[in-house]
Amino acid sequence: MNKKIQNRKEYDAVKERVDALIAEATAKGMLEPEADNEYTQEIAQLSELMAIYEDEELDILPLREKSPLIRCIEDYFYSRNLHQKDGARILGINESVFSQVMCGKRKISMSLAKRLHSRLGIDAKLILENA
Repeated sequence: MNKKIQNRKEYDAVKERVDALIAEATAKGMLEPEADNEYTQEIAQLSELMAIYEDEELDILPLREKSPLIRCIEDYFYSRNLHQKDGARILGINESVFSQVMCGKRKISMSLAKRLHSRLGIDAKLILENA
């Protein structure tokens, strides 16, 4: 099926089909991460058509990707079973400031960049390229 979705009614029908395929494939145990079968292939094809329609016709904002630096910080705290408040304490900043940095609402200052390197051992190049 390489037909382009023409309108919202077709989009909704394709979405309904994808939901049904996912439910059926899940029930049969055929939706594993590395699965390559008729279900996953059709879901992928239909999802691509839906994405094209969404990009061209629907006013949907794209998801923001986290920067490699933010993912590195998250990985550091996750691997040590630490919470956001612990991260703020370790870095010597206010918890709300740390939260804003982590969700991309606040830029990383030079002093925070230095602490990320000295206290967490994050590579300076990664910090410079992504701060």
